[in-house]
Amino acid sequence: MNQQQTKALNKKQKNQQPKPARAKTQTKTQAKIQTRVQPGIQTGVQAGVQAGVQAHQNHIQEKSKEAETFCSFIYNPRTGAVLGRTRSSWGRILLFYLVFYSLLSAMFCFTLWMVLLTLDPDSPKYSDLLQNPGLVVRPQVLEISFNRSEPSQYSAYVEQLHRLLHKYNDSIQAANDLCLDQDPCAVQRKVCQFRRSSLRSCSGLTDPHFGFKDGRPCVIISMNRVVGLKPSGDPFINCTSKVPMQYFPPDARLDRMFFPYYGKRIHVSPNYVQPLVAVKLLPSRRDVGVSHSITCRVEGSGIKNQNFRDRNQGRVSFKVQITQ
Repeated sequence: MNQQQTKALNKKQKNQQPKPARAKTQTKTQAKIQTRVQPGIQTGVQAGVQAGVQAHQNHIQEKSKEAETFCSFIYNPRTGAVLGRTRSSWGRILLFYLVFYSLLSAMFCFTLWMVLLTLDPDSPKYSDLLQNPGLVVRPQVLEISFNRSEPSQYSAYVEQLHRLLHKYNDSIQAANDLCLDQDPCAVQRKVCQFRRSSLRSCSGLTDPHFGFKDGRPCVIISMNRVVGLKPSGDPFINCTSKVPMQYFPPDARLDRMFFPYYGKRIHVSPNYVQPLVAVKLLPSRRDVGVSHSITCRVEGSGIKNQNFRDRNQGRVSFKVQITQ
């Protein structure tokens, strides 16, 4: 080995000698840092745990205080208060509301009494919408459909007509007046007679089935009562249909002696009845099984029957279908 190689080797050894010292220094520094950091971390964790425990304890204490507060609100044994009020406080507030609502009820009753004093018990104060009465058909259904060979299908219709005409029995109507001379100044108006027998074959006296058994049923038309209504002419019922029909009374007239109607107190008799018109349908064989529309109107007076906004004013429409 020559001298140059020896120098290079020594130089290389010198360069390699400090490195272990640096490694040792770094190891010592890391150990010191770890020694300082670990106690800090442990201290922070312990503080966090203690804070969480303290917060939980505070939450439990708050809940217990709220429960004690609610229980003391319901009933406080120290003051004897119920729902935050003592006996005297409850007594004063109940007395206040008792007096308040008593005065309010008295004021309402007084106002209602004053309003009732302005009303007429015999006739409505405002009756602009009731000057044109409607008609009612019995049996009171929109479509009369039955098989004349099945009594169970028309027995309900027959029962309706019998109930309607019961108060028109001649024996009951005999107590009413013939109304040959009505005094317009009389305080109490007479109740005029309308005998059931005037409906003849539709009276239910000679034929208790009102023609339903024979396929020639009777329907009864009446006009609604309107207090103070007095037709200007001689009103009568006019029905239109493709089926032939017969009227009872024969002229289908609503006698003017039954008008006007003055109310229940002035018409003192409990047997007051309005006039009726019976319509007997006379269908032929080709009409059997066909649904026929029938419209009946009041004619011959000032009662309106062409109001398309109110199709029940002064008229009534229904259907009849007969099978066998």
